[in-house]
Amino acid sequence: MPYRIAIVGSGTAGPAAGILLARGGHEVTLFERAEKELAVGAGFLLQPTGLAVLRELGLEDEVLAVTQKIEGLYCETKKGKVLLDLEYEDLQRELFGLGTHRPSFLAILLKAFREAGGEMRWGVEMTEMSLAKAGCFLKRSEGGKEGPFDLVLVCDGARSHLREQTGISARVDRYPWGALWFIGKRTPEFDPGVLWQKVGSTRELCGFLPTGTKDDLLSLFWSVPLDEPLPPMDEWKEKVLALVPQAEDFLQQVQSMEQLQRASYHDVRMKKWHGERVAILGDAAHALSPQLGQGVNLALVDASVLAECLSRYGLQEALETYTRRRKKHVGFYQFATRWTTPFFQSDHKVLGKLRDLTFPLGMKIPYVRKEMVMTMAGMKTGAFSRLESTGEADESSARGGREEFGKD
Repeated sequence: MPYRIAIVGSGTAGPAAGILLARGGHEVTLFERAEKELAVGAGFLLQPTGLAVLRELGLEDEVLAVTQKIEGLYCETKKGKVLLDLEYEDLQRELFGLGTHRPSFLAILLKAFREAGGEMRWGVEMTEMSLAKAGCFLKRSEGGKEGPFDLVLVCDGARSHLREQTGISARVDRYPWGALWFIGKRTPEFDPGVLWQKVGSTRELCGFLPTGTKDDLLSLFWSVPLDEPLPPMDEWKEKVLALVPQAEDFLQQVQSMEQLQRASYHDVRMKKWHGERVAILGDAAHALSPQLGQGVNLALVDASVLAECLSRYGLQEALETYTRRRKKHVGFYQFATRWTTPFFQSDHKVLGKLRDLTFPLGMKIPYVRKEMVMTMAGMKTGAFSRLESTGEADESSARGGREEFGKD
């Protein structure tokens, strides 16, 4: 049965779900409060789980053309001690990540959404949601209503305006630490196939992520406490170079602090991600620290699972099944992120010392190292369980502790 569906928010989950649902014959309208499609946003890492959804969307080749293949993650201390040296091929030879520039990625999703028959409405901010016998209505900030809709997807990010309107309880906490981002031309000091990081204490973290082959872009991220004022540009550069001397040529592209984006992060916890005629996806449902690089990938899997549930079940059963299927996967990464983040971003310097002692030891244990790679790849659903790895032979789904991707 085709539904009339409203999607609020055009981050990642919204357009991805819109593509799948429009292709499935539903009437889909996507509302975004921004006035137009803007080239803003930092880089992020697409993991194998997210790439599996892009394959389902038929967009893998388009995305590959504007992104950089990432073979693994490398992290060392200020003294040069290796904390992490993880490669995707330790799981499977053909697995990789993609360093991705957000505007390029979003442009591909929105183009596919329009081609699928979805309607895009820019400059429309939704502030209220109400349920009536005829369906769900949305109220615009300037007045007036949209609807009725059979289903509303709330995809408007961690600071969602509509989440509390759903009546579904949520706990939202802002992380005390965020990041400064700068995107520039990659310099030869940085490997185009590696997410490279360096840490000092828990108050010092710098990373470099290649984010696209078209312009050979490189995204720098620098950890900052959000309640402290930003230093002058020269002072900030001195801090970065004290930790990462090889960044000197790259930093010459920074002429003022206005070129840097300051990002804050939130932790959103909900017991369920659906109500009557409503589902919550992406950061609006389960925002987390970017420490494990999973936000966009979880959002893509949300979209895939919800669309598949709607294709198989009646509306309410589909929504209930969506929450149930996403519980373990999302729950693991929420727990793992909360546990990991203070070792890299906090005022607890003793955790930095513990990190520098234990992480290298873990790297030397084959089982622990493989679990680290699996966590990085986005495939874990628990301490001893995992999603069905993308592209793996069918017989793996019969082994213990596995869940087939997107299935019960």
